[in-house]
Amino acid sequence: MPEVLHPPRLLFLDLRKRKRAALPALPGLVAVSPNPDGQCAEANAALAVLVAIDGEAAHSDWRQRFHPMCPSDFPHVVLLDPYDPVLARRIVGSDAFDCCAMDDGDRIALIVARLERQPRIACHEVPPGLPLAQLLRLQATVDTLPIPIFIKNRERRYTACNKAFEDFIGLPASEIVGKTVFDIASEEMARVYEKSDIDHLAKGGTQTYETRVRYADGNVRDVIFHKAVFNDSAGQPDGIVGAMLDISERKALEQRLEILAATDFLTGAYNLRTFYELAQHELSRLTRNGGDLALVVMDIDHFKEINDSLGHAAGDEALRQFVAVVKDNLREQDIFARAGGDEFRLLLPETSTDGAYLVAERIRKAVNEILINNPRGFVRLSISCGVAACIGGDETLDHATLCADDALYKAKAAGRNCIYPPPEQGWFPLFPSDENSGPRLLREDLLRED
Repeated sequence: MPEVLHPPRLLFLDLRKRKRAALPALPGLVAVSPNPDGQCAEANAALAVLVAIDGEAAHSDWRQRFHPMCPSDFPHVVLLDPYDPVLARRIVGSDAFDCCAMDDGDRIALIVARLERQPRIACHEVPPGLPLAQLLRLQATVDTLPIPIFIKNRERRYTACNKAFEDFIGLPASEIVGKTVFDIASEEMARVYEKSDIDHLAKGGTQTYETRVRYADGNVRDVIFHKAVFNDSAGQPDGIVGAMLDISERKALEQRLEILAATDFLTGAYNLRTFYELAQHELSRLTRNGGDLALVVMDIDHFKEINDSLGHAAGDEALRQFVAVVKDNLREQDIFARAGGDEFRLLLPETSTDGAYLVAERIRKAVNEILINNPRGFVRLSISCGVAACIGGDETLDHATLCADDALYKAKAAGRNCIYPPPEQGWFPLFPSDENSGPRLLREDLLRED
């Protein structure tokens, strides 16, 4: 495991001719002078060297004399006094880890924090071809990505991760690197991750799959995992690298589009296409298993008059309030749709015609409580309903719809605000005293309650 040096040391090399700004107030900052033999021995144990420069001459001095003394690509942070944006761009584009103004204490502290958060690898243990500064630059680069990235070795222990992965787990890299999923995840999820890693290492190649994960902040997000097995020089599986792409916004958009495609935009009820798709499943179930399936067709009474007298905004409000009342009286499995205008259809699985009458009557009573009121006047809503039974073996709802439509027309002919046909027993027409209301068909026991 890489040697972790704690606490990290910061070297300070002052090449300024004129010292305007004071030294940055950083713990562990040590001023150094290179050895006469041209080597900076302190760099083997240091986190970085801060180089103070006040112009072109000092910059050249650093590049030609002092930079080569450190181990290859050792991180140098150049502090300009005074700050020169042109020179700063050249420095950042060369071999410096970063560059800022000498008196910019906040920026210096952030640069040092980026360096400190990495497990420090001693320079004499840096693998050939992978200089320390190159590794640190690579880490700083992947830390800017909002995508959680992680690397595991063949023993399925984390060897590296980026800042986004730390935020996902809720732990710093120092508490992730060297650990397994059992150290940072719940036992249940760790078993799932462990099995997946074992299978992946055995099969090799890449994996891409969608799942939902809970972040450290408690939010559940939709993500796509992209994972790949990498091999050692002998061609044997040596570990897994993975990235997590957050697709929560995309999934939410997909769901919104699915809802828009399946529902009526004004009321939120299903549209007719979705109604028939869902109804086909219920008809197939009825044919396979038998049972009951009832269809109710509903119209809002005098809807055209509402639009004409109170305006279309009032008509829209009537539709919305009506749909809300209906949904309050339905089960999860019931299928409710707007067929067009003020006509609606309700399919009731596992419901006999007697049960459908009760549901329709409950809805009718609730709708009678809706009052649409605006500056032009007010109106209390009522509905007319036609009920029909669906027959097993029918491939479509055509026959049931014809029967329910016929029943609806009879309900309207009977004066509206009623349900047709009435059950065979215990039902009779009731004409209320309110001359603006049509006749209702109520059960005798409901009449006594009135």
